[in-house]
Amino acid sequence: MPFPGRLYLLFTPQLCRREPWGTLTAALDGGVDMVQWRSKVADRDGFVRCRDLCRSRGIPLVVNDDVMLAVRGRADGAHVGQKDLPAEAARKILVEGWLGVSTHEVAQIKAAALAGANYVGFGPCHPTSTKGYEVGKTPAEIEAAIEACAHHKLPLFAIGGIDKTNLLALRALGIDSIAVCRAILDSDDPRAAAAELRACL
Repeated sequence: MPFPGRLYLLFTPQLCRREPWGTLTAALDGGVDMVQWRSKVADRDGFVRCRDLCRSRGIPLVVNDDVMLAVRGRADGAHVGQKDLPAEAARKILVEGWLGVSTHEVAQIKAAALAGANYVGFGPCHPTSTKGYEVGKTPAEIEAAIEACAHHKLPLFAIGGIDKTNLLALRALGIDSIAVCRAILDSDDPRAAAAELRACL
């Protein structure tokens, strides 16, 4: 299936400044075109609500870490990190669903491609409190990741501390798709925040 997405929202209800479902709806209105369910607590009802809202808008939803929830909950795919279920195992469970893999270096991008990933997240491009990273990637590291993804024909989402103040610098390096969390969820106006990011892509 064709791969969508340039503005990927990591939707964590607990991180929303405003009411979560209003925040998600506003983010979709603002131009988010892919969503990851990334709740910090087990919340099956929340997942279903998120899935159904995304489905009603034609927006793909992937599940962070929990590959079985993605399959049983009929999401569009799952995303795994370097310390989660190995990508090879996730690929077998998902069958044809999308598989995303978090990567931090070129070797991990190659491994993700060999495991059958449909896209990678690469970062952190900037320090981020969401995952506790205090140092971001250098421009040279980001450019090397872009080159590796182009070689393996893998879409790359830059991730980590991205907001309107630093996105243009990433665009100048060749980044054309991003994954964000707090830049939208912690905004007083999630729709405007999403629209502003989208306009830069």
